[in-house]
Amino acid sequence: MASCGGLVSTFLLAIFVTQIVEFSHSIASTNVSCIGVEREALLKFKHGLTDPWKRLSSWTGEECCKWEGVECNEKTGHVLKLDLHNPCIEEIDMLEPSDKCRLEGNIVPSLTELKYLKHLDLSVNNFSTQKIPMFFASLKKLEYLNLSYAGFNGDIPRQLNNLSKLQYLDFSNDFVLGYLTSNDLDWMSKLSSLRYLHMSSVGLSSAKDWFGSINMLSSLQSLGLSNCQLQDISSSLQANFTSLRFLTLESNNLSSIPPWIYNLSKLEHIDLSDNFHIKGPFPTAIIKNNQRLAFFDVSLDSILGEFPKNISNLCKLQVVKLSENYFNGSISVILDGLHGCVRSNWKIFDVSCNKFSGDLPNQFGDFKGLEFLDLSMNSISGSIPTNLGELSSLRELHLYDNKLSGIIPESIGQLSNLKLLQVHNNFLYGVLSELHFENLRSLTSLDISSNELTLNVSSTWVPPFQVHEIDLSDCKVGPEFPKWLQTQRNITRLMMSNVSISDDIPDWLYNISTTITHLDISSNMLNGQVPQDIGDKMPRLIVLRLWGNNLTGGISSSLCRLNDLTEINLSKNQLSGRLPRCWRASQKLKIFVFGDNKLNGQISKSLCHLQQLQVLSLHRNGFSGVIPNCLSNLQQMTFFDLSDNEFTGRLPPFGKHSQSLAIINLEKNHFVGGIPPQFCQLRYLRFLSLAQNNISGPIPNCIDGFLSMVGSALYYEDWSYIFGLNVMVNTKGTSQIYGDVISYFFSIDLSANMLAGQLPEEFTRLVKLQNMNLSQNNLSGHIPSNIGDLKNLESLDLSRNKLSGTIPPSISNMDFLSHLNLSFNKFSGPIPSGNHLRTVDDESVYRGNNGLCGAPLLKICPGDEPPSKDGHNGDNSSGDRPSGGNLDIHNWFYAGLGPGFTVGFLGFCSILHFKRSWRVSYFRAMDRAIKEFSVTTMITMLWFKRTIQ
Repeated sequence: MASCGGLVSTFLLAIFVTQIVEFSHSIASTNVSCIGVEREALLKFKHGLTDPWKRLSSWTGEECCKWEGVECNEKTGHVLKLDLHNPCIEEIDMLEPSDKCRLEGNIVPSLTELKYLKHLDLSVNNFSTQKIPMFFASLKKLEYLNLSYAGFNGDIPRQLNNLSKLQYLDFSNDFVLGYLTSNDLDWMSKLSSLRYLHMSSVGLSSAKDWFGSINMLSSLQSLGLSNCQLQDISSSLQANFTSLRFLTLESNNLSSIPPWIYNLSKLEHIDLSDNFHIKGPFPTAIIKNNQRLAFFDVSLDSILGEFPKNISNLCKLQVVKLSENYFNGSISVILDGLHGCVRSNWKIFDVSCNKFSGDLPNQFGDFKGLEFLDLSMNSISGSIPTNLGELSSLRELHLYDNKLSGIIPESIGQLSNLKLLQVHNNFLYGVLSELHFENLRSLTSLDISSNELTLNVSSTWVPPFQVHEIDLSDCKVGPEFPKWLQTQRNITRLMMSNVSISDDIPDWLYNISTTITHLDISSNMLNGQVPQDIGDKMPRLIVLRLWGNNLTGGISSSLCRLNDLTEINLSKNQLSGRLPRCWRASQKLKIFVFGDNKLNGQISKSLCHLQQLQVLSLHRNGFSGVIPNCLSNLQQMTFFDLSDNEFTGRLPPFGKHSQSLAIINLEKNHFVGGIPPQFCQLRYLRFLSLAQNNISGPIPNCIDGFLSMVGSALYYEDWSYIFGLNVMVNTKGTSQIYGDVISYFFSIDLSANMLAGQLPEEFTRLVKLQNMNLSQNNLSGHIPSNIGDLKNLESLDLSRNKLSGTIPPSISNMDFLSHLNLSFNKFSGPIPSGNHLRTVDDESVYRGNNGLCGAPLLKICPGDEPPSKDGHNGDNSSGDRPSGGNLDIHNWFYAGLGPGFTVGFLGFCSILHFKRSWRVSYFRAMDRAIKEFSVTTMITMLWFKRTIQ
């Protein structure tokens, strides 16, 4: 997306530059003799530079006018032009040039001898050791000065105001090599001839009257001030540079679209993107008054409302970028309302990440020149129109993350220029055949994942394309491994998770994978082993996901040689043996998941070398021994799950050097000793399970150091992007697997240990806690009286301890409590009542506490006995027996039931006998009821039978 928009933007900009600098070539020639003084000046300049790429190798001999980058006046021989810009720049990616071909070193003052120099270009080099030389101000004949992306640092010298003939000035930089600033642009107001001014990423936050200075440049045609930290100016100011054609104010701190733009009627290029403070409805005046617009970008702002209707009047418009705003309305109404001239000229249309809805229109065939179409991340529904295949110029098609349904039309296969096809995360279904790809010979990226699609092609099919990236996840590709992948020689990303393959991993997969960086064939039924030389066959691997298969064998130590590997997930297989012991500090591993296998042995200390490690999951294996304490020093670690193994020894002292930890799961091991007090320093901790170990001692009083549970607004890590990562949680009386939602779940489980002492009062400060299980320990003392402060608690289990005292009434204040277990303790007194406790109104909650009384137990609390007839609390000579008068009433009542029913039934039968119409109606009603009952019974039996099967 960026490259396509950048290409058009660069193209338009190049037109302006060409028009501005035409003068430089009209009098230049290399067919003259060089001036000696100027030749010596150039040689001194060369000696000050470092030229690792030998760009200035031609700078020898007497004829300096023939040197690379040097042009002279054809009559006088004076040097007019010195162009040493980096020749390795890629045209469509000027902001991310290669490090190749950069000149370095110092710029010496000898350049001042080039007194006739009009054109100086040092762009995209590396002069990061110095500021912009002040002596540039003495080159008074300069008309063109380009120092962009050259690495200069510090303030821009005010002395440059001496360059009164400047028409072109570019200070743009990228923060990587250098950072230029200017606290005052007043000096610039003297450059009255300036037509081109670009200062992207130059710090102008302290330049108070930046607009006033630039407003003096009445000849200005191109102005680039992106990412300059600009603030709003007065809305009453008017622009004097009315000839402006190119304007970019991208990535600043503007809160509204500057009104002075409205009257610039010659504007052809407007870029106001990435000013997310710009809010409110779209000002249609900006389009009404700029009829020459060819490029319009307000993406990454916060504009809301409907699509600007008057945009359909801009017949010269080629690029429309409105992505990541709050626009709404029907996409079909928008596109159908465009004039014919607009449809034929559009090249880029990007409205991704908005709130557009409705069906896709059928008029796409009219957009003959469209090269880039992005409607992704909206709420667009309906089917993909067949005439989309008529967009013969289309290079990129992004329809993902919508509500599209139906089949993908075969006409898509006729888009011979299409490079990127992304329709993932929709509701598309049906079969994709070879016809869908018939003429897609330019295709390099294909993503049809997360749909209900079936890929049905011949086993001998040879695709017309060579893709770099392919994602078929959640589609049906199997049961056989697709053989056509053998023909793809340039794959970098192969994603086929959950594609119904139940086959052996073919040997040829690893042989064609030398270029692969991302491999995901998880959640299938693949058989085989991970090759022992996988690190050699796939040397560029960044992500490796093979989880959820039937892979066997050991884990290759060749993985230790993959320095770029950031994620490896081989969980849920049948892998055996030990983990490699060769991990190195040079590796970039962040995600390390081998849970749910048959691995054993001890954890190697070499894992501690992985300083960037964030996720370590080795649960449900057979690991044993002591966990290396050095793992608690991994400062980036956020997720640590070694549960359900055979580990022994003490708990690792997580704390000071591992404060990023959010999830710790060490349950079902054999740990001994107490809970390290260092745990209290884990301010980001949200999930802690130490259940089913042999941990003893008290619960630390400093437990409220878990600030994330206290309610502090701390950043939280979202692990939903790590597929296959889950945690077993003991909550609400059962064990449940939590996947993505574990990122948002707050829980402490210390159950089934030997913890003693009292419940710390500090527990009641953990107000975000949703699950707390302290059962099966030796805890004593009282429940804190303000336990009700834990209003988000859904499950509380304190059973099988030695807790005593009364149950605090505040426990009835827990709004979300759905599971409570206080059984088998030493509680006494009345059970609190309240509306919130009705969801846990079961006597098993309080079983084994002989001192408790009140509902739901049958035991009545003293003083709560029902009053007797004489006003006493039921303590009379008759005990629990009813009085004589009440007994007579009960006898007469039951004696009258039989005769009453008999008389009523006979009366009903008599009416049916003598009243024919009643009799007919009654038996018809009975027939219908019997039929309905029979049908219902049959359906129920069929459902039950299928359920059992």
